[in-house]
Amino acid sequence: MKAAEVYALLKPDLAPWFQGAGFQRAKGFLSWCRSRGDAYTVVWCQVSRDAWDAYAGAKFVVTFQRSVEPVPGAVPARSERLANLLQHDAREQLRCLQNAVIAGLVAPPDSHAALHVSDSVTQWYRKKFVLVAEPYSDRDDVWLRYATPDHVRAWSRFLLAQLPACVATVESWA
Repeated sequence: MKAAEVYALLKPDLAPWFQGAGFQRAKGFLSWCRSRGDAYTVVWCQVSRDAWDAYAGAKFVVTFQRSVEPVPGAVPARSERLANLLQHDAREQLRCLQNAVIAGLVAPPDSHAALHVSDSVTQWYRKKFVLVAEPYSDRDDVWLRYATPDHVRAWSRFLLAQLPACVATVESWA
C-alpha cells in the first residue's frame, strides 16, 4: 500500500472528527490545524519512508504539535507522538492492536532479498514479525503497523477514541 492509499483510507474516517472540533486541513501530509490562544494545534499522520513490503507491510505515525505556525514540523514548536500522549491503558490497547497486525503478517520465504544482505539486516527484518512483548512506555516512539486496508481502518477507530484526550493535553501546554 502506497502512502496515498493509506491517507485515502484515514482521511474519510478522521476528517469528520477534526472538522467537528473546529480543525481545518493543514499543509503537508494528512494534517489538520486549529488556532487556540496564541498558538496552533497541529495533528498529522505520516507514512514511513520505508518501502512497502508485501510481507512486513509498513507503518505510520501520528504527531501532535503546538506552534506559532499551522504547519506540521514548524519551528519552534512542541510536539509529541501519539504513544507519548496516551495513558497506560490506551498504550496497552495500542500494543494489542499492533500485535494483532503483526500476528496476521505472513512470514517471507527464505529467498526474500532482505534475508540475504547481512546478518544485521536479517535480524532487523525478522524483528518485524515478532510480537511486542513488553508494554510501551510514554517514551517509546511507536509507529502504527499495517499490511491491509482493514488494519488502517482499525487504527482509524483507535485514533478516533484517543483524539479528544490527546488534543486536550496538547492544548494545555503553555
